[in-house]
Amino acid sequence: MPVNWKKNKKLKPDIILKKIDSIKKVSDGEVVRYSPAFEFSEAMAALHSMIEFPPGMMGLDHEYLLDKAVSDAIRAGELTVQAVEKALNALVKNQLAARMERFSVLTSISVQRQFPFKVVHIDKVRIRILDGNYPQKYAGRRNLVRRMGDRLDQKSWNYRNVIAYVESKSAEQAVGECFRAMDIQRAIWGLFANSSWEMLDDSWNPINKIRLGQVHTVHKRTGKPATDKMWHDPNFVPNKLFSSNSPNFSKNCKWVASRLAECRYSDTVKEALLRYVRALDERDQNTALIHLWSALESLTVPLHADYDLLTRRCSFLFRERDYHHQVLEHLREYRNQNIHSGFQSERVRSNCFQLQYYFINLIVFHMKNVAEFGTLDEANQFLDLPHGKRTLENRKRLIEKAIKFVS
Repeated sequence: MPVNWKKNKKLKPDIILKKIDSIKKVSDGEVVRYSPAFEFSEAMAALHSMIEFPPGMMGLDHEYLLDKAVSDAIRAGELTVQAVEKALNALVKNQLAARMERFSVLTSISVQRQFPFKVVHIDKVRIRILDGNYPQKYAGRRNLVRRMGDRLDQKSWNYRNVIAYVESKSAEQAVGECFRAMDIQRAIWGLFANSSWEMLDDSWNPINKIRLGQVHTVHKRTGKPATDKMWHDPNFVPNKLFSSNSPNFSKNCKWVASRLAECRYSDTVKEALLRYVRALDERDQNTALIHLWSALESLTVPLHADYDLLTRRCSFLFRERDYHHQVLEHLREYRNQNIHSGFQSERVRSNCFQLQYYFINLIVFHMKNVAEFGTLDEANQFLDLPHGKRTLENRKRLIEKAIKFVS
């Protein structure tokens, strides 16, 4: 299936392309620049939401491909909807036909030397946490990082170095796959590493205890940079190094990873974990809460935003259901106020911790029951059952009668 523009009459990519055309600058017929740059970024963000990539192309770097397709169309002198779509499909075809290569993505992570994990595997990615410097063959990374100059936060230099290895068809695709894997792994660690509460309210620090460093580079098998492009976090906040002396931390993380591998709807759970960890990487706690709520949505009401159903399904996990239902209603109310009127409270960080509590309990529920449910829908049907034992026994009796009736 080819890449297409979304069939939504309200979306008009031709208007966005006209804006891009008005701010483009081409030198020597090849190099394309845009001024002001922030307007280009805004336009590309809008354009990206108008393109539909088939499911089989989820591993590709969509933003990179669309950016290059626009540049290619400009160089060809035809920045139109049809020309961008044609250029984009040509790029996708070439990338899908490319041979697999081994790439290494170099970054860093906020954990101490005593951290119990040295090597982990997530999907196709092998993640290795180093005790010291990168191997000498990656010396080219230093030249790339020097470009950052004063923009680098030196407080992150004590982070542990990390290398993620993957077989991929392009450097950009390798970066996407490695960061997805590293974020899923960080999410698993975060379930047991993150604080459940903090007495000192530091609202402008992300909640995640285990975070990635500021600069990331991708390299070929030889160690040489695979591209001159760097990935960096402009809103980076340095973090204290995490360590855990508890054997339960390692045990619990390994348990979740093994159960996730057995789960028959693991892709859905992984997407929820990605939303969770990326939400709590946010320094703006109001933004974090909105994204964390969407992580709960993806597991409880994935097809429609039925918040009555969400709070009911989450509260089913607890003995004090009425109490937890009220806490969830309070979080729902805050989330809705924030979305619709920009309401903000000094207690938002506490609200994030409360919401994290429910997300963690929901993940543990799914992991404990990987043998019981074949689909997410089956698990949610279980959470829809009534609470009372007598009501359940009456329903069981009626179901048994119905089975006899249709047999």
